[in-house]
Amino acid sequence: MVSPGFVLHGRSVNLRTTRPSDLADYERWDDPTRKAWQTDAPWLKSRADEIGLAEWRRSNLEKQVPPYPFLEVESAQGVHLGWVICYHRGADPHMTEVGIDIVEDSYWGKGLGTEALKLWIDYQFQSRNLGRIGFSTWSGNPAMIRVGEKLGFQVEARIRNGCEVGGKFYDRVKLGILRSEWNPNP
Repeated sequence: MVSPGFVLHGRSVNLRTTRPSDLADYERWDDPTRKAWQTDAPWLKSRADEIGLAEWRRSNLEKQVPPYPFLEVESAQGVHLGWVICYHRGADPHMTEVGIDIVEDSYWGKGLGTEALKLWIDYQFQSRNLGRIGFSTWSGNPAMIRVGEKLGFQVEARIRNGCEVGGKFYDRVKLGILRSEWNPNP
């Protein structure tokens, strides 16, 4: 059951629960030419790739209960931009992995993803008993590595030639931050 009206307010972005009207955006975003799909693990096929973004989100709506495993990202003006997600596994309760997608191309490079991820990390540390939060990216996405570093994440691992994109090999990069290192007000 979706909890209506849950919102984390930032200065330029908000994180909120999914609304039925968001599904039209997911239909529109199911387009391989979008910047997000060029940088978000382009070597990996996901469940969303198999069934379509809107159906993937629809199938996950019942999982939208606190602590939230995903929230939508919107601008302060209410434009739906993308989402944040965590990959929390009960078998490993003291750490989780997070992700973010800003799918509206015209909103890239404005710091909105950094702000959204900051809100999301803070929410995860506040709502779960976590000692560590991490995320994975690749050397072909230097902007995501910079976002992590701005938020205090450290590069914890580099898997050389860990993925192939467009016939070229890139490193997979794993970043992490400990609860004791997290500063929500840098």
